[in-house]
Amino acid sequence: MLDESMFQNDSPDSARGTSDLNRRESIRNAVSVEVVMAWHFNPDQPVRYRSVDLSETGMRLRSSTPLLEGMTGTLRSILPEGRRLDRSVMVVWSRPAGIGSGYEAGLRFF
Repeated sequence: MLDESMFQNDSPDSARGTSDLNRRESIRNAVSVEVVMAWHFNPDQPVRYRSVDLSETGMRLRSSTPLLEGMTGTLRSILPEGRRLDRSVMVVWSRPAGIGSGYEAGLRFF
């Protein structure tokens, strides 16, 4: 299993403008946990990421490489508790992290 946390800087969350807050469908809560994703293009190679925030409709995570918009996969579990989720997601945006190195991506649950 790949572990994205080995490649990234644990910088504080970047500040977001009010336009980002106004477009949200639901309230996002800051949640910093490791999550395990299985992308549909390679389901046998799970990848660990660090979450930034979570809502009822999706989550934001940090990655060492940009994730492609439209990419789909399954959010398998949350670590260290190992709680199994099996929640389908799609990458709806990806951009360089506001602070530090790496990238951030927005995932929508479906």
